[in-house]
Amino acid sequence: MIVLPLLAILLGFLLFWGWGPTSGFSANETFARYGAIAVLAGLDTILGGLRAWGDEVFDDVVFLSGFISNVLLAAGLVALGEKFGLETGIGEGRISVMMVGAVVVFSLRIFNNLAVLRRMIIDRFRANHERRRARRAQAMGTVASAAGAGGAASGSVASSSAALGGSLPPASER
Repeated sequence: MIVLPLLAILLGFLLFWGWGPTSGFSANETFARYGAIAVLAGLDTILGGLRAWGDEVFDDVVFLSGFISNVLLAAGLVALGEKFGLETGIGEGRISVMMVGAVVVFSLRIFNNLAVLRRMIIDRFRANHERRRARRAQAMGTVASAAGAGGAASGSVASSSAALGGSLPPASER
């Protein structure tokens, strides 16, 4: 059911534009930090869902539970890092080390999922192209044999080879 990942993307887009700066909604720094991590976790889950759909192993329950647990775990790790004082940076621009770790991990997973999705799309494109090519070749072979061109062509190859002084092995040995 590929509808869920696509619906999640659409819902996020609508929420962003519905509650964006033009509607008077403004986010404080804390919300922005947790929101950014939640977006990365959600995007990772959505791309994982698309990858599972491409592998034909997509499951709604796994997708929804993964989405919720990824977002909660990422936000929890950032909160834990801030609670323990695991911060980096200078002055007011300090950020949680756990946030940096979450960004790195989710970014790697997102790029990995994108790479796998890209390969799957290319492989499917190539397979479809080969099937079309084989059907065209089969259709051309059917037309050629119906016209009797197949037998005449092999006879002409043998006679031209004999005329040049060479000999072809019998058809059973070719």
